[in-house]
Amino acid sequence: MSSAKWTILIVIAAALTVNATAFAAPTVAGTTNLVAAENGGKIVKFSGQAVDENGQPIPQWAVTNLIDGKHVVGSHTPEDSYGWSTQGVPTPQDPAWVVFKLPEQRLISRVVIDPTTDDPEWLGRWVKNVRISVSTEGVDGPYKTVGTYVVVRQGIKQTFDFTPVEAEWIRLEITSNWGSDYGVGMGEFEVYEAIVGDDVLDQLISRMDTLLTELKRYRDSQRYQQVQQNTEEVTAQPEVPAEDGNANADDANTNAEGGGEQ
Repeated sequence: MSSAKWTILIVIAAALTVNATAFAAPTVAGTTNLVAAENGGKIVKFSGQAVDENGQPIPQWAVTNLIDGKHVVGSHTPEDSYGWSTQGVPTPQDPAWVVFKLPEQRLISRVVIDPTTDDPEWLGRWVKNVRISVSTEGVDGPYKTVGTYVVVRQGIKQTFDFTPVEAEWIRLEITSNWGSDYGVGMGEFEVYEAIVGDDVLDQLISRMDTLLTELKRYRDSQRYQQVQQNTEEVTAQPEVPAEDGNANADDANTNAEGGGEQ
């Protein structure tokens, strides 16, 4: 089965799992990204970011790009926001990390990660394994882990739900990328409130809306990749036929054999 079909099945399975648990937990994720800069969210601490040859941060790859609401989509990259990029490969023992602060303490149950950056996915720099922790006491914790997740190697927004928990500070830890020995990068990070309610149907509708949005982004990503592949095939230089070389080699062998008989 192709990787594209596997990805779709994974997304659908995750959505169905969330829908099943919705009956037991009467909450639904809100629609406002609490950590967006425009909504008062902040980045208060981080492990590092890409720098130039003079050791100065590169604005296009700044950590603040994670909450600016600007996405790399298909062939479009915002001029001032390529995503966040680090230098150095993260590990479970030495992860890349960012601490976000909400405007105030809230009950949350969902984070959304868009791994897409200006670096193409085949470079292996996109985020892979992550750990999400929360605190209500301060930027330095103590923190409570709410989940560890794998971010699919596709240019789509990916939703991760967990049991509702009070939080004011959210710590994102990245423990691996998809194979690059240079660094790790990701596009956007979002946090959503857990809204308590008794209407299970509303919960299901909200979950399905999210699923449809993510599938549409996945479809657009696949269409872009197919266009790129078709363009490369059309513009690729034709290979030089190997027949002439083989014929010359055969002539040389014949001449050599004839010389041996003389």
